[in-house]
Amino acid sequence: MRVFNLIWAGQGVSLIGSAMTTFGIGVWVFLDTGSPTYFATLVLAASLPALLVLPIAGALVDRWDRRRVMLLSDTGAALTPAGVVLLHTTGALQLWHIYLLVGIGAVFKAFQWPAFSALVPQLVTKDDLGKANGRVSLIEAAGQVFGALLGGALYALVGLPGLLAIDLLTLAAALGTLLYSFRWLPVEPPRPTGDGPATTHRDELLEGWRFIRQRPGLLGVLLFFAANNLVMEMAIVLVPPLVLSTHTPADLGVVNAIGWTGMTAISLVISLTRGPRRLVRAILTVALCHAALVIAMGIEQSVWMLAAGMFGILGGYAVTNAASATLWQRKTPQDKQGRVFAIRRMVAWSAEPLAYGLAGPVAQLIGTPLAQRLDLGSGGGIAAVFLLAGPALLLVITLTWLRPAVRQVETDLPDVITTPVPQH
Repeated sequence: MRVFNLIWAGQGVSLIGSAMTTFGIGVWVFLDTGSPTYFATLVLAASLPALLVLPIAGALVDRWDRRRVMLLSDTGAALTPAGVVLLHTTGALQLWHIYLLVGIGAVFKAFQWPAFSALVPQLVTKDDLGKANGRVSLIEAAGQVFGALLGGALYALVGLPGLLAIDLLTLAAALGTLLYSFRWLPVEPPRPTGDGPATTHRDELLEGWRFIRQRPGLLGVLLFFAANNLVMEMAIVLVPPLVLSTHTPADLGVVNAIGWTGMTAISLVISLTRGPRRLVRAILTVALCHAALVIAMGIEQSVWMLAAGMFGILGGYAVTNAASATLWQRKTPQDKQGRVFAIRRMVAWSAEPLAYGLAGPVAQLIGTPLAQRLDLGSGGGIAAVFLLAGPALLLVITLTWLRPAVRQVETDLPDVITTPVPQH
């Protein structure tokens, strides 16, 4: 795993820098405008372009040299901090500049994820896939934790330009490790076999979806995550207002910190082991735990209950992220992984804006009357959403488990992982 670890370390450092930039730009936008709407628009600008570009990115990742795709992605990601620094230094920075540059950076990131995910099974053995994916989850969680902590500590000292300059240095580290590893990485994606290459760009864009649709087990897993993410994100997006309805902003900081610590700690454990053996069972077991935690958070809103709930929820995500990635890498041929992984991520991401849009109306129109009837007290409308989300998640789990194709996907579909590239 030497080459994988080298690239992984570089990407991990870059993720910390990116999280610092995200924190700094968000603070700058809110302090400059004082508007939650403008802040929410920033979040949309950072996610929607990537969601729209993902299918195209997946098809191109399977056609292009994946080493160069990652280089292009990391280099393009530097446009956001470099552009903001330049405009801020010259005094020309405006809000629309921020939205445009963040959106451009999101497009480049849409290429980076499927390319890196497709490279992982070519760099590690089949038995080490779980460990490798655990390390990927680890740097994602650690990037959020350390990026927020460092961003908050350094913003007052160096301001937005200083944070962006640090981000550029971390991107340089990611590019350096990637360039150093070039000689050990596959020169080009594997050629299509069996059904032959797609004949048109439209066929290539649809190939990932056709691959999933023809495999009921993988389709069932994908639909589970779509429904699971919809229900869970409706609850998670309401955690800050749930905390602030009865506690202080400092308490919200404690809840967030403990939650991300859970994801970091569990990811660390997985990164040092081979992960769960029964992947589908692990995914559904974590979902059961999530349902119990969501219900508990709806019943009891003390700081420590909410913090423990977020610790378990985000820690559980570390398990499901690693298990899901391992499952898809084992069952998807190398020449199709870019397209298939892009569809998989697009479906997962598409549930989030829908959940964000539904959470408020559900809390107001359904949760508040229910809370008044149950006498849930302050923040009761939000707490009622948690009490509804738990049973809804149990229903999703039950319907998924009742499908034999999903339960048996690990044995019904053969593993297609190939021997990793020799690393000397």
